[in-house]
Amino acid sequence: MPLIILFGPDGAGKTTIAIELIKKLKELNYQAIYIKMKSHHLFVYVFLKLLQKMNKIPNTHSPCLIDYSLRAIFRDNNMYVFLEMFNILIWYFIFVLPHLKRGKTIVADRFAPDSVVSLNIVSNNVNNVLERILLRLCKDSIAIYVYAQPWTLLMSKRDEDLSEVYLRYITKLYNKVARQVALIARNLVVIDTTSLPKQHLVDLIFNSIKKHI
Repeated sequence: MPLIILFGPDGAGKTTIAIELIKKLKELNYQAIYIKMKSHHLFVYVFLKLLQKMNKIPNTHSPCLIDYSLRAIFRDNNMYVFLEMFNILIWYFIFVLPHLKRGKTIVADRFAPDSVVSLNIVSNNVNNVLERILLRLCKDSIAIYVYAQPWTLLMSKRDEDLSEVYLRYITKLYNKVARQVALIARNLVVIDTTSLPKQHLVDLIFNSIKKHI
């Protein structure tokens, strides 16, 4: 059974779509499960908490502020990139691969493409080889790139310290990653959630991917 991944900037609606897509798949008797690849994984999460306790990075849940604080420390250092990559691979082998081997359909809210974008914000040392290693996790998946116009993202993330310039930069990174994912995924669906109603989005996505499931 397939791996369905949703990736794109925070605030574009990935979680909402993933949850509704899970409901629709279960209604059709698919053995579907929901997983979420968080921004920072396993040991990296503990590492971040230690940095926050040492006042090296701010004590916040804002991915933007965390990534830029990490960049101030690790932009020219390979340590963070390799630590995060190692943890992503461990996470995949523990939480994703066993379900795929049991024939279940996975709907992943955030996945390797999101991690590649985050790593590129933090570090100048994410080369093409490292990106390809992470994006290989998307091989033969059904990939759904969910994005929205910057002003929509600003409205949905009003509690975070964001700017339109930053969101345009993020969108540029995601567009680049989406082109790479298109080369290895079974199918890539691109969805602009700026003005489409939620249920229409889910129906549109499902109709686009059902022949690949």
